[in-house]
Amino acid sequence: MQKASPHYKRKLEAEMPKPSLIHSQKIKYGIISVVAALVIIPLSFHFSNLYEDTYIRDIGIIFGILAGILPLTLLQLREVQRKDSIDKNLPLFLLALSSAVQSGANLIRAIETTADRNMGALTPELKNLRANLSWGMPIEEAFENFADKMGTKISRRVVVLLEMALKIGGDIRSNLEMIQKHVTELQNLEKERKSSLAPYTFTIYISFAVFIGIAVILSSQFFSEFETVQELLMDTPGASTQGGGMFSSIASMDIEALNTILFNMAIIEAVFGGLAAGKIGAGSYIAGIKHIIVMIIMAVVAFMLI
Repeated sequence: MQKASPHYKRKLEAEMPKPSLIHSQKIKYGIISVVAALVIIPLSFHFSNLYEDTYIRDIGIIFGILAGILPLTLLQLREVQRKDSIDKNLPLFLLALSSAVQSGANLIRAIETTADRNMGALTPELKNLRANLSWGMPIEEAFENFADKMGTKISRRVVVLLEMALKIGGDIRSNLEMIQKHVTELQNLEKERKSSLAPYTFTIYISFAVFIGIAVILSSQFFSEFETVQELLMDTPGASTQGGGMFSSIASMDIEALNTILFNMAIIEAVFGGLAAGKIGAGSYIAGIKHIIVMIIMAVVAFMLI
């Protein structure tokens, strides 16, 4: 293979993504997460003691934990979006390869030419592959590195099929068209899966909204009547001991503790419901973090309005 010129090598080196960038971002986001959690949680305890309200402490702990995991979750979601962009542009990449091969280029030259096109998150990986091939890296190793950097199941399958097409030879263009149709069919199946499972995600939100509605009704209507009875019993000496143990149990009932139990149950349902919604909708528990945040905000707003 022809040796690349120093100018071209510097250009390719500038195009290649820096391996330490993602690692440094994880460290930065991790520091932000820890600092945010260490600030919010102690402040919640301080204001809870200051105003003598345990509700402030509970909300502070919840949002402190969310602040601790949110930055890293956002970084992970961005990685998921990058992989989705790669899978989305794979059929376009294969069509471009087929067009380049049809115009007379071999497969390696077609890959190098296609790297100059705008294909979203796939473009940096193609430039990296082009750089590896230009520097004389073996084709098998370059393709393996290409598949590892893309990091999706469909992309690895495409790389394996490209390697087989390159080794077998024959009509490369028809092989590329076959691979392109195969990838398109896989993506259509994935779209059908997501569309068929979308109603289940709405079902999780509806069930959570029903639970919040029942909790709000219990707290604002049912438990408030208990508080009224407790006030009457306090104003009537000896009334709490009349009628057996019924009035005594009402008088000793902690309404605030009941509201706290309902709130904690809402948070637990938000966590597990959000994880289930993320797994069903996007196939990843990480994607469920956004559903957890939405549900927790719904629960906090609902209990604040009681």
